[in-house]
Amino acid sequence: MSKSEGLTEIALTGLFHVLLGELHAKQPSCPKKQQAIDRQVLRARKRAATSNRELHTKAISDFVCTNALVGDVTVLLPNEVVIEARYFINRCLENFTTKCDPRNIQTTLDTSFLFDNWRFGPGASNGISGTHTADKISQSMTCTALCEPLVVRLRRHNTYFQLFDERNRNSGVVSASGSRLTTVPKNETTNRTIAIEPSGNMALQLAAGMYLEGTLRNIGLDIRDQQPKNKALAMVGSIDGCIATIDLKSASDMFSIDLVRLLMPPEWFSLLMTIRSPEIEIPKEGKQGKYNLDLNMMSTMGNGFTFPLMTMILVALVYANRRLRGGPSLFIDWSRTAVFGDDIIVPTHEYESLVSLLEAAGLIVNREKSYSDGPFRESCGGDYYEGYNITPFYIKSLHNDSEIYVAINQVLEWSARHNIALPGTLLYLKAALKGRVRFVPEWHGPDEGLLVADLVEREYTYLQATAKRFYLHDQNGHASLHFKLPLACGMYITSDGPDIVFTPRPKDKTRHVVRHGRLPKGFLTGWDPLKRSPAISSYISVLCGVLFPQ
Repeated sequence: MSKSEGLTEIALTGLFHVLLGELHAKQPSCPKKQQAIDRQVLRARKRAATSNRELHTKAISDFVCTNALVGDVTVLLPNEVVIEARYFINRCLENFTTKCDPRNIQTTLDTSFLFDNWRFGPGASNGISGTHTADKISQSMTCTALCEPLVVRLRRHNTYFQLFDERNRNSGVVSASGSRLTTVPKNETTNRTIAIEPSGNMALQLAAGMYLEGTLRNIGLDIRDQQPKNKALAMVGSIDGCIATIDLKSASDMFSIDLVRLLMPPEWFSLLMTIRSPEIEIPKEGKQGKYNLDLNMMSTMGNGFTFPLMTMILVALVYANRRLRGGPSLFIDWSRTAVFGDDIIVPTHEYESLVSLLEAAGLIVNREKSYSDGPFRESCGGDYYEGYNITPFYIKSLHNDSEIYVAINQVLEWSARHNIALPGTLLYLKAALKGRVRFVPEWHGPDEGLLVADLVEREYTYLQATAKRFYLHDQNGHASLHFKLPLACGMYITSDGPDIVFTPRPKDKTRHVVRHGRLPKGFLTGWDPLKRSPAISSYISVLCGVLFPQ
């Protein structure tokens, strides 16, 4: 642990001590506000980042155990459920494939879609240096043995890759045994495991995922904007009890190969098996090396098609469960149904039967976070009690002023929403700031200063994140310039005079600089009516005026 990380964790510990002390002291007369306080107390530390090495080791151990568990799973879905779910998936894929190309008649898979819609993933790739597309594009693609013919075809399908490989006199493909396991912080007590896939596998996995996303969108389920819909339905369910919310444990890891084989069309199952990683590299405890583990799960978190495939299969099970009870054919009423990954919402009367089906499919229902009765519902990060939003705020880190501003703005929003002031917490955060307090208009980002309306001066200063830019020819050699046109068209690179530059993804240690801003002509305050109501905006301005006088 570095010195700065240690100081950040000490600051976080102190913050939670002050926050929880204030919350415990509150005794509102309104039961709904008390529920909001209780929820905040329960979940305050949920996303707090720590550098505890034991969490890394435990997460890897749990992954190995889960993989063994999936290998022993027997799918016990009734035959009529399998027939209905498989028929639904087939028809959905056929309709989308025909929509992509009218010449595709009763076809569930058009592989040309994969070679037209591949892309590099946003993160690290196994066997590849760098995370930006400009880093990856001039390096040979890594892929597993089964996937290699498809990756070679992908490169032959692209004129730039084809010319590049012919000039270098190689295939542009390097063999890899599979993915590599790593962990990232999830909360104060848990790390999350992520598989780092070979770049060629990932490119095709993302294309397959896009295919499945398009199929879901074609039947009315758009993953891109589904989260607010889940939250809205959860709120309705907390009011009248007509809607149940279901959550699954380790959902992405618990989808077995047998379940996918049972429900997906044969050509799709073959494709997914070809582009998945059959094994994963596991680091041993300490610095004792690594070993490879055969994967029993269909895919892992980090695989490009995991999330849409999970959503598609769960939607099919919801449909099959409904069909067995006289529901309509090839139709889902999205006004009372929603699926986003493992967040499932169905009418309450379907809860028990669907839970039984999910467990028969080898999945684990998290009954502690699934709700079919009572006044509480949660889905996609939205928590509701009798229609009242009791969603807590989460403070991850206090590493720099930008992160502290995010925390202050979250506390202010929560306080204004519930009319529960937390002055001790806000003053603690103010004291943690290394620079002076900066008031910025409400249309700025929460990491740029305190979002207020009435306290913003006409000319103000704010923080802006900046990342180091890299020169393409300096970073990857002149070979990368071969791809400058497609990189420019994809807006991966920009020009800086005669030079070509790109900016990697922001890291935790992104530098922040002070910028100067000015209220637009005609604006008397920094109020943003699209972000806050007048009451919320006024409450925050008054509170900041008292606690943060200039």
